[in-house]
Amino acid sequence: MKKVSILLCITTMFATLFLGTALPQDLSVLHEKTFATNPGKLLKIEAQNGSVKIETWNKNEVYVKVLGNDKAKEKLEFKFEEKDWGVYISSKRKGGFWSFNWGNSPRVRFEVMVPKSYNAKVSTAGGNIGVKNLTGNIDGKTSGGDLKLYDNVGNTNISTSGGNVTVKNNKGNTKASTSGGDISVVNFDGDLDVSTSGGDIDLKGGNARIDASTSGGDIKLDYWGESLGIDLTTSGGDIDVYLPADFSAKANLKTSGGDISCELTTNNVVKISSSRFEADLNNGGKDLICRTSGGDIEVKKK
Repeated sequence: MKKVSILLCITTMFATLFLGTALPQDLSVLHEKTFATNPGKLLKIEAQNGSVKIETWNKNEVYVKVLGNDKAKEKLEFKFEEKDWGVYISSKRKGGFWSFNWGNSPRVRFEVMVPKSYNAKVSTAGGNIGVKNLTGNIDGKTSGGDLKLYDNVGNTNISTSGGNVTVKNNKGNTKASTSGGDISVVNFDGDLDVSTSGGDIDLKGGNARIDASTSGGDIKLDYWGESLGIDLTTSGGDIDVYLPADFSAKANLKTSGGDISCELTTNNVVKISSSRFEADLNNGGKDLICRTSGGDIEVKKK
């Protein structure tokens, strides 16, 4: 009994760290399925609600566990299909949208294990999405949760209407957007295209083309390597950029409501003032563009 309790505690702790929410105690296993597969195929999940967690193992199998409360068992129908291209999983409401009693709505969690080399396409209307240690392309969309991707290799296209985006130690191009949260991309290796309508952006990595924009927050970039083109835009916050002392770029910095400062060596100056900065950094090169309507811009030497 003691061992079982310890295992349950560890499982709950992992769920909290990885997806940001502990597993509710009233969830029970609704379905368990195992499919033989081959590396390089696709896992496709279409869920009308619920969180999704995807991890990898060294088996040529896709293992699916669905947990839910009593209302999920009563009001949702699930489909599990093996396709030529991979595995398809879906959930939908029985009796349509208006059949729900929202005071006691279904709660669902999908836990999936796939081969390390696999692709994932996930959409859910009501939960978080987490993907870890996958070598393959990731396409994720949620209407009401956070997105957390760790230690993946491959191109990523993710979006959420109401949560935060966290990407760590990913190799590959990343496109991420959120309508109501913050974006954090740490130790990236690949081009970035990130945007948020209502949060901050925190980026750390190098050797990438970067396009980042926010309508209501600050932008921080800690960058290493050569310039491949950087465009940072915010309508209502500060921009802080940390660069190597020998970083070379063509800088175009502009603010309508703050100050600009730059610690790097400048050449071929076009204009330098408190609100506008146009000059080469060191030997010049690809563009470094920073624009804000309501904050300061600081380019600092690391």
